[in-house]
Amino acid sequence: MSYVIYGVYGSNLLKERFLVYIKGGTFRGVEYKGCSNKNDPIDLGYIRVPHRVFFAKSSQRWNNKGVAFLSCDSEEDKERWAVIRLWMISEDQFQEIWIKKVDHSIQNSLY
Repeated sequence: MSYVIYGVYGSNLLKERFLVYIKGGTFRGVEYKGCSNKNDPIDLGYIRVPHRVFFAKSSQRWNNKGVAFLSCDSEEDKERWAVIRLWMISEDQFQEIWIKKVDHSIQNSLY
């Protein structure tokens, strides 16, 4: 089985939130199907990256509030670096999460 290291930020820093993508279940009133492979991801800890988190657009999932994004611009001030949590997940889990999370209009150009 092949594995990937998947970096998350924003609401997915919370283990319980990320696990619903893998295991399925409900988080804050939203039902998630989960992956076909429900094996636990391996928590590799946290890192800080030289980019800022910012909020833009809106999502019904977040009560029409902004969605978290990472800036493409490098951030020199280390106090403003984003925190990323690293998970080792199987390649098939990654593919299923990708399909659920990424805007379908850009999937073909990125993957």
